[in-house]
Amino acid sequence: MKEHFRILVVDDEVSIRKRCIRLLSRQGYQVMGASDSTAALDLIEKNGHLFDLLLVDIRMPGMDGITLMGKVKTVSPALEIIIMTGYATVETAVKAMKYGAYDYLSKPFDADELLHVVDKVHEKKTLQEEIEDLRNQLKDSRERSFVFGSSVAMNRVMNAIEKIAPVDCNLLIYGESGTGKELAAKAIHDRSGRRDQPFVVADCAALSAGILESELFGHVKGAFTGAHTDRKGFFEKAHKGTLFLDEVSEIPMDLQGKLLRAVQEQTIVRLGSVEPVKVNVRIIAATNRDLEERVKENAFRQDLFFRLNVVALIMPPLRERCEDIPVLAGHFLKYYTARLNLDQRLHIPDEILSMMCAYDWPGNVRELENAVQRAAVLAENGNIRIEHILPSGLMKAGFPHVQADQEITFQEMRRKIVDDFTRQYLARCLALNEGNITKTAQAMNMRRTSLQRLMKQFGICGKSFKRA
Repeated sequence: MKEHFRILVVDDEVSIRKRCIRLLSRQGYQVMGASDSTAALDLIEKNGHLFDLLLVDIRMPGMDGITLMGKVKTVSPALEIIIMTGYATVETAVKAMKYGAYDYLSKPFDADELLHVVDKVHEKKTLQEEIEDLRNQLKDSRERSFVFGSSVAMNRVMNAIEKIAPVDCNLLIYGESGTGKELAAKAIHDRSGRRDQPFVVADCAALSAGILESELFGHVKGAFTGAHTDRKGFFEKAHKGTLFLDEVSEIPMDLQGKLLRAVQEQTIVRLGSVEPVKVNVRIIAATNRDLEERVKENAFRQDLFFRLNVVALIMPPLRERCEDIPVLAGHFLKYYTARLNLDQRLHIPDEILSMMCAYDWPGNVRELENAVQRAAVLAENGNIRIEHILPSGLMKAGFPHVQADQEITFQEMRRKIVDDFTRQYLARCLALNEGNITKTAQAMNMRRTSLQRLMKQFGICGKSFKRA
């Protein structure tokens, strides 16, 4: 809107300056004036973010308009500039464009000329803002609805991420393999003050102890056979950014002390060197194991655990948020049909979605993604069958997962089984009815209010099952 578009007119000729201000103000623009370049530069340096357009005369006493343009672009690069001159030449135009002018007006100009060029700048700025808003909305929508899901459980995770991200502290993400721990860490980084700096991933489980030390802290030339040059480690690569330590529980005990010093003092020493190197890194660690139990087993240092576990975030397994399965499956299907140039009309039938909601998904979202990709590739004549999703035809077992050494009473087991069945059955019926509460209640032969009460009890959101 024009009333939010702010213009600064700079001209030493009072009549021209006032005329421009009057004409533009009548069109609804917010307009200020300055009588010379020094006053204009002072205004921009103090309030540069307040202006969208600078309308400036080239020839003025003291600092000329071209010099002002050069200084303005260093202070406020996004500020658009239109120059005004009574001495318009090709050389002047080229010089103005070189310094980043959007356009120029030859004096004397009439009202229509002025309004036409200013309106073009306004339209350009408005379009840029709309595009940026759409990008941000799309990014947020993808992260919330597709990458993570939109269940009550995952909304809690996203709300926690929004709260944690701006606070520059270390944190520990718990979750089974495939639940999206790295995606959560990246979402935190992208919402933090370090968003424009590196996000570095270190897979602590994939590297042996000797290699891991070199990868984390770097090495100097000659530190070991094959070290022909100095090399930065993950800590130095993540300087001013975020270092994601995936499966941190797998770091050997003899390396944990060195990691503790790095986390605690923000200082590392490269392998083969004695010279300390200062780093500025936010640590986000992740594990699929119980680190407190590892501490009790003397397999993980307690002091390191405390340093990493400033804030804890728990990623729920997919089997505990099965209402996200239709949304995630739909997203992955669209993604892979486009990426692999497959039939865009492919869809997963409702009866298969209900079976997917009943499956355990021990590999969580990663397993679901792989299954949908496989189904998209194997689909015949545009039809996806259950064996494409679950080749073995496995359905979720009637008993919840219980560790061999876990003590559980009969009453607790019965409650788990009943709750698990209820959650699955609700998700299956909602998937078949595309999240319609009334139709689902009719299909289940129960009152709408009773169904809503059950959904609230198990954290299931009907919107999650609606088709895109």
